[in-house]
Amino acid sequence: MSAALHAVADSPSPRYYQVYVTLRAWVRDGTYGPGAQIPTEAELCRLFGVSRITVRKALADLVREGWLVRHQGRGTFVELSSARAPVSVDLGEALHQIVDLGAATEVRDSRVSVVRADDETLAALDLEPGTRVQKVSRVRVLRGVPLAQITTFVPLDVAAMVGHERAAEHMPMFELLERSGIRVREADQWLGATLANVESGRALAVGIGAPLLRLTRIVYDTRRRPVERVVALYRADAYQYRMHLKRARGA
Repeated sequence: MSAALHAVADSPSPRYYQVYVTLRAWVRDGTYGPGAQIPTEAELCRLFGVSRITVRKALADLVREGWLVRHQGRGTFVELSSARAPVSVDLGEALHQIVDLGAATEVRDSRVSVVRADDETLAALDLEPGTRVQKVSRVRVLRGVPLAQITTFVPLDVAAMVGHERAAEHMPMFELLERSGIRVREADQWLGATLANVESGRALAVGIGAPLLRLTRIVYDTRRRPVERVVALYRADAYQYRMHLKRARGA
């Protein structure tokens, strides 16, 4: 984020356009993922060193274009459908990767609780304000090294179907949903970068400000109901996301 701000400061473009382009870039690269709340107008004014009128103009255009959405009294959020057209990946293959990761790693510091859903979770799971959800937080460890801090949020009725808190503490929620008879039809997933804060730094044994890979996923059942939100933070020095690319026949 700081590099983008330096670019804004050095750019000869009008201040409005600098703010507009930078905010749009943060949405597109996943700095603020779908459903995430962006900083307040006052915070943006301070970040960019511009007036509130300039910030409001940039935000208004991003809302009009479908990148952002305003919720009266709550703030401005990234529109869930604002991301560029996604790359399609076989769901079965993704599920196997999740199961394989679960089998190859150990679980530490697992916690299951019922919490009031934050704004991002409300938007992702299409819930009413004030709704409570089950939150499962765990650290995946590979050969003694903390690899990922994974947090899942599911509606309470879904959690009741999954059952068994002990299982929820140790097994991937994606796998538990399938085993519980909740047919997963599709999922939206975003990859981006972030920096470790106090909580994630302690969980992953890295310093505050260390680079992390941030994966967010919204899982849908066969009725297109969102049944799970995942936020996974991976140590950049211990995890790689590998893809094999090849041309389709006739291309």
